[in-house]
Amino acid sequence: MIGTIVLIFVASCMVSAVFTALLCRVAPRIGLMDHPDGRRKMHDRSVPLGGGVAIFAATVLVITVVMAIPGRAQTVLSERTHSLVSLLAAATIIVLVGLADDRFHLRGRQKLLGQAVAAGILVCGGFVIERVGVFGWQIDLGLLAVPMTLFWFLRAINALNLLDGIDGLATMIGLILVAAISAMAGLLGKADIAVIGLAFAGSLLGFMRYNFPPARIFLGDTGSMLIGLVVGVLAMLGSLKGPGTVLLAAPLAVLAIPILDSAAAVVRRKLTGRSVYSTDRGHLHHRLLDLLGSNRKVLAWVAGCCAITSLAALGSVFWKNDLISLVSCAGLVAVLLITGVFGRAEALLLASGLRKIGRSMVRPLGRSDGHIWQSAVRLQGSRQWELLWQMLTESADKLQLNDISLDVNLPAMREGYHASWKKSGYHDLELCWRMELPLAVDSQRVGRLLIAGQRNGEPIHNVLDQLLEMIGPFEEKLRESLVAVVDEDSSDPTLEHALSASE
Repeated sequence: MIGTIVLIFVASCMVSAVFTALLCRVAPRIGLMDHPDGRRKMHDRSVPLGGGVAIFAATVLVITVVMAIPGRAQTVLSERTHSLVSLLAAATIIVLVGLADDRFHLRGRQKLLGQAVAAGILVCGGFVIERVGVFGWQIDLGLLAVPMTLFWFLRAINALNLLDGIDGLATMIGLILVAAISAMAGLLGKADIAVIGLAFAGSLLGFMRYNFPPARIFLGDTGSMLIGLVVGVLAMLGSLKGPGTVLLAAPLAVLAIPILDSAAAVVRRKLTGRSVYSTDRGHLHHRLLDLLGSNRKVLAWVAGCCAITSLAALGSVFWKNDLISLVSCAGLVAVLLITGVFGRAEALLLASGLRKIGRSMVRPLGRSDGHIWQSAVRLQGSRQWELLWQMLTESADKLQLNDISLDVNLPAMREGYHASWKKSGYHDLELCWRMELPLAVDSQRVGRLLIAGQRNGEPIHNVLDQLLEMIGPFEEKLRESLVAVVDEDSSDPTLEHALSASE
């Protein structure tokens, strides 16, 4: 059986390499190209997209051939025929949605709908987490079984999708995670999951030859979402202990790095007032790229982290001790936070948000009205945004403002800053006004400013005039600061062109 599995892995690798080479030629002819935009996509040339098609086609072809040839592998896979059909249908939906996004740029909610359809197909096909096992205890999910299963699949899909930010990263992570899940399945005597996993891992390795930096083709959403789906399904199946019972610690450990990165992205975006579908350069790989300066060093660093969590998962399964997984993952997260490599800014945002909730709960018993609450978090970079923020807060009392929020987001400059100012006390909601302004310099969006206040009997045009007196100098100072940054760093021609376009 081991020889057959090795043969399946090698065959998938070779077929995937051939399909990827063909796709590199076909993609430009059908418009599947990723073009640099000078904001988030910083590569220096247009690159073919949709590499997930080659991975998908190679995996399906090899598994189909295996199921057609009599042998041990055919026997174990035939027992999963119904599950394989459901997985194939869900994967097909994900690939089609990914292709549509790579070609036509779907909106976030449209992609989420497609992902939900794929997850729903899996649930209808019997992929449901009915119970979870932790530290020997089994928790019956009951009515929460289906929602929790859907959440698990959606989380896995998007976690891998968000990590697809530099050459080879999502492919490498997928390869490590699927290999670990296959080993875990082997330890639990699940040969069918091991066969499927290694067939998919072989396809990822074959594609990696063309995706390794500098990449000749990108996964695109087609590939990153497909990897997330397959990892989510296999992690669930590979850690089953009895019908519908999942050993929770092991799959969580396997997906620890993708889950950490996606959770940080949600916190970072929601608590700064951005859409969860917005883009930035605050992901783990972006932070590591700033620190290490090399794509390949980032791949090695992230591979090491995924190897640690995967080995922890395998150890917990082998020794039947969930504590191994949980302690290892908690330790890794703690190291990232303490060293400031990743997650510290998001933790500060979360702490600030929790403090706001706490203050709102105890305000009647706490400080008197009129107390000022402020928070400021540097998300990325080193520029002195505090001076600009001070310009706004100094005008707050004069304009009788209740709330000010500033969000600076400059992915191309690797700069991010968020600050909020709030006056406690009673505010008549019927007399409150609220204004949200996009901040732009020479048509280049650089952030968002939110201001709220209360009418004090003055005509509305007086209020607007006073706001203009505050915002005008602020935007001019903002522009001067950005132009100064460009003068200091002439290695960023894209931003320099954007700032000087109208000069």
